[in-house]
Amino acid sequence: MIKLLFPGLALMMVLTLTACNSNNDTSQQEPSGDTAEKESSGYDRELVKFPENYDKGVNYATVNRGNVREEAYTSREAIEAVQNGQPIPSGTVVTLEIYRDEELSEIFVMEKRTGWGDQNPPDTPRNGDWLYQEFNGDRSLDYEEDIGRCFSCHANQERDDFVNTFDEMKNEDLTVSKDSSTESRFAGIYAEDWEVKPIGDNHEIIDDGEKEGMIQNVLLSFYFHQEKN
Repeated sequence: MIKLLFPGLALMMVLTLTACNSNNDTSQQEPSGDTAEKESSGYDRELVKFPENYDKGVNYATVNRGNVREEAYTSREAIEAVQNGQPIPSGTVVTLEIYRDEELSEIFVMEKRTGWGDQNPPDTPRNGDWLYQEFNGDRSLDYEEDIGRCFSCHANQERDDFVNTFDEMKNEDLTVSKDSSTESRFAGIYAEDWEVKPIGDNHEIIDDGEKEGMIQNVLLSFYFHQEKN
């Protein structure tokens, strides 16, 4: 009787250990929660980061809709590409400030990177290689925003590389653009009717080009003096 019990107990122990190992392997292979969703859809909700210093770029468009004002920014390189009939380059970021009653409410960001078109959220149209993100006025990510709406909104702009403000980029005058560089603050100032008088007995005639250059230098000196103070 004892001889029969030992083989039976040994067999039961082997079967139990095998079952445990099988369960452990299964639990390690099954992704859970957000990881499973990310792997199945290929979409990373936080892929588009907040573009620090976006306002150092070109403020190429202002749109007013009732109590809402929108300010659009992008890089000079992107605008030059559009104006030269070239594709908007990979790495381009378009940022839209949205003000409600003159208070910054939201910041919409669209970014283009080669290969990003394969990482769309599920059930959204592919808009080239653009992805979208919505931030609150304090620059925190707005997780409650339905990003799928952004894809749908821009999907009908395929002719313009899915950019709703493509025409504004095309028509932007970069010689007087509203970017934040020091030079651009004064480059577009109209000085035709300004009068520059010679000092002392030197009555040398100053042509228009030299006159405007002198005015620009005075304004730049005044600006740097203000910055120091």
